[in-house]
Amino acid sequence: MKRLRDLAQSEAMCLAVSCVASGSAFAATTFPGTGPLPSLFSTVAVGCSLIAFTLMASRPRMRTAVEAGALTTERVSEDYSRDDLTGCLTRRRFLEVLNGRLAEIRRRQINGLPYDDFTLMLLDVDHFKLLNDGFGHHAGDTVLETLGRRAQQEADWVVGRLGGDEFAVIVPGNDHRAIAHDARRFLERLGEELHANSETRAFHGISIGVASAPADADQGSDLLKKADMALYVGKRSGRGQVTFYHGDMQRKQAADRQISRDLHAAIILNQLDLHYQPIVDVDRRGVAVEALLRWTDQTGRSIPPDTFIQVAERSELIDRLGEWVFRKACEDLDLLDVDLISVNISGAQLRHDGLLPMLVRVLRETNRSASSFILELTETVLINADQKVFRLLGDLRALGFRIALDDFGTGNSSFTLLRDLPIDIVKIDKSFIQRLENDRIAQVFVSAVGEIAKSLDIVMVAEGVETQTQQECARIAGAQRFQGWLHGKAAPLKSGRLPERILRSR
Repeated sequence: MKRLRDLAQSEAMCLAVSCVASGSAFAATTFPGTGPLPSLFSTVAVGCSLIAFTLMASRPRMRTAVEAGALTTERVSEDYSRDDLTGCLTRRRFLEVLNGRLAEIRRRQINGLPYDDFTLMLLDVDHFKLLNDGFGHHAGDTVLETLGRRAQQEADWVVGRLGGDEFAVIVPGNDHRAIAHDARRFLERLGEELHANSETRAFHGISIGVASAPADADQGSDLLKKADMALYVGKRSGRGQVTFYHGDMQRKQAADRQISRDLHAAIILNQLDLHYQPIVDVDRRGVAVEALLRWTDQTGRSIPPDTFIQVAERSELIDRLGEWVFRKACEDLDLLDVDLISVNISGAQLRHDGLLPMLVRVLRETNRSASSFILELTETVLINADQKVFRLLGDLRALGFRIALDDFGTGNSSFTLLRDLPIDIVKIDKSFIQRLENDRIAQVFVSAVGEIAKSLDIVMVAEGVETQTQQECARIAGAQRFQGWLHGKAAPLKSGRLPERILRSR
């Protein structure tokens, strides 16, 4: 290297001397009818020579700068390709790899050549926000780092981090059984490592959506969309699953989009309705009603609540729908001849920050009191509640709302829920009440809930009461309130009042 620099400097010196000599000779040249050229030309010649000398002398330094620039470019390329936290491919780099492989498949198909198919897996950490909020971002980062590290250790996996807690993996082939086996084994080992760490013991698991190329799609955006659709279906059906895309998912998604659009219009146009079902005491006096949402679309078709509420929960519509229901209940209170209306609150509403402000605002705008309302939440929702939800329930009770644990018996049925949750009412699911007459297990379960509720000063409501025998069995087991067809089906208001068949039950 030193020899090269010396040679370059010698070359530069020779060139400079030559330029100076040439410039001097040129400056001394005379032309016909003139004398020697002005000294300006000599000055210019010397200046040009010095510039040439400088450029030649700096060639080694320029070479060194270029080499340094190449190293910097390499480092920038490495930074661009790899995620800092996990070491996985960045989103941009992963999509380049994905699209490159798909382009190669299309090229080979056009030319009639054999090609290697592959499968795309989308990985999403379940309840990641709860982990971050409850245990800190360091715990969340540890989960992501561990996930990325373990995934990259799997043979033949190309792993990218798409952003946040979302990862993507390209695996060779499209053998669903083998891919599902490898994915579940990976999830099992990942869970073992994370649960062994006290910092990440609250890790809930991972959901995986899977789509294959070119069987499901041969374009990158389409393949990602279908894998995401499968991931979404898996999360909706219980999380922690490996779900493969199939054509019915797309048809279901299209149907859901139509329901979402129609429901949005129904909310704006006030085309929904509330039906009310009475809740009575042991003397059959009406003490409350439960507000149940009903929707008949523009074609006259009745849409089941389980269908459209699930669609609303998967979008921002649930908050608007919840406000419509609560506002309507506030407006109907004076027409119902009871002091309490029970309103169902969705788990999605409970997780959103806008529930408490919305309830307070509607109460103020309708001049109502929180003490006139019971907020019902299902057992399944409250089983998965975190400290943030518990604090929210405490704030709601402090305002005067009563909290009811609905459908008790359909989830884990842990009696510690009754002790630990800030609730005022427990509603026993109808599947137990309707078996009380002949099922010993149902009798023991309901009686045990009745004893615990009594000791905690919680009101027990028997749901789904259809016969007098069921009512009497529920009363003996400890129920203080009763709801079901024996006391009236849910019905709309007619001319400002409930139907006479419901009024007579009071």
